[in-house]
Amino acid sequence: MWFWEYSLSPTRRGALIRVGNGFADVHPWPALGDVPLERQLTMLARGETTALTRRSLELARIDSDARARSVSLFAGLTIPLSHWPGADPPPQFDTVKLKSIDRIPDRVRLRIDFNGRLRPEEFLMIAEGLPRERVDFVEDPCPYDGATWSALREQTGLPLALDRFTAEEGVDVLIVKPAIQDIPETMKPIVITSYMDHPLGQFGAAYFAALHPAPRCGLFTHVLYEKNEFSERIVSDGARLLAPEGTGIGFDDLLEHLPWKRLA
Repeated sequence: MWFWEYSLSPTRRGALIRVGNGFADVHPWPALGDVPLERQLTMLARGETTALTRRSLELARIDSDARARSVSLFAGLTIPLSHWPGADPPPQFDTVKLKSIDRIPDRVRLRIDFNGRLRPEEFLMIAEGLPRERVDFVEDPCPYDGATWSALREQTGLPLALDRFTAEEGVDVLIVKPAIQDIPETMKPIVITSYMDHPLGQFGAAYFAALHPAPRCGLFTHVLYEKNEFSERIVSDGARLLAPEGTGIGFDDLLEHLPWKRLA
């Protein structure tokens, strides 16, 4: 097994891994409870996995299988449309994901993510001022509690979305991040999003989104970072990412020329 560390910004670091002929991303978010990168790699070298690296190894296996057959992972698949991450959507996007309600754009559908920061009573006050007719859902308005969320949903009339976990009570939509979790078996709508990670991880999420299409996913996260040689290869058609050229998950030449270091 081999690895290559990268930085997407001064504070966002990760590593690509190579397992045989398969590639995947390891991009932890310690602020959300992930083990830091150095420990992720140390554990992986010992054969120990976390939720993140377990999924990374699975994607590397899927990628390797496709490369062995000299086919793209996206052959016969269509990547779903995505929402835009922020309040300044290009005209091709009809839905946005907001982390703040300081600026709410006109015309578009809204997905508002409070990251569980609010108290229930604070959310009730904020909900009164939202343009409800344009709200797709509110993600993690406060820490999840089934009874509390059911009451909030009843009082506000707003659909609620739960990120990273699976639950039934008080939940309308599940936000699923393939980088850290399996695709749940559920009758609820799911919205697959990237882990705001490297383009390799971003297209790993896009692969699973293509297998489990929803009206709008959250895959355009490369626009949140400065460009790099991988993101410069990303091509889109309006709000839809297009599959990278190459076999497996793509980026063949870039991956082959990275200065890989042996991990285990």
